[in-house]
Amino acid sequence: MLVLFDLDGTLIDSRRGIEHSLRMTLEQSGVNVAEDHDFTPLIGTSLWKIFEHYLATDDQAVLDGAVARYRHIYRDGPMFEYDIYDGVPDMLIALHHAGHRVVIATAKAHEYAREVIATSSIASHISHVYGSELDGRNVEKRDLLKHILKEEGASADDMVMVGDRHHDVDGAEHNGLRSIGVLYGYGTADELSSATKCVNHPRDIASTINAGF
Repeated sequence: MLVLFDLDGTLIDSRRGIEHSLRMTLEQSGVNVAEDHDFTPLIGTSLWKIFEHYLATDDQAVLDGAVARYRHIYRDGPMFEYDIYDGVPDMLIALHHAGHRVVIATAKAHEYAREVIATSSIASHISHVYGSELDGRNVEKRDLLKHILKEEGASADDMVMVGDRHHDVDGAEHNGLRSIGVLYGYGTADELSSATKCVNHPRDIASTINAGF
């Protein structure tokens, strides 16, 4: 089985780094948000859509500029402001021992995602990292999963998408994949209700997959 994992909110809690970068980018764009503002509903959405929301514009040049500023800030340090969820390393080891192959499928630009994974303690458990392109291609999960299916030459029946947001579940359904929604991430139970299966803790992922769910 090829197991596709979302990154932010599924394997790592990267809220600190993402919120840090968003706040700085918005401030530089002339938008101030309250100290207690909750960015959670938009984590996992494409950067262009996030800035379209906060900057109240669909001007592509403005949005491209905001995305570029965010990426400069994020890469300068906040991208490493994350914690690996408790239970994730043991879960990945269990999947490996059961003969499954693990890859990352994230809306984050692949060059950033690969650097995060390469410098993490779980790098040895990840076979490949798939992500979006810097120009926005494959930033939508449905497009990324279509790309992965083509690259891997695998059947949708032999793949499963694991993620914490509706983008993961919807993208999987669009491409004929089963999905596991994780309830410990940034998404809600309601938005994950159409997942094939939902779990409450990383340790439940391997047992669910090994059981054939």
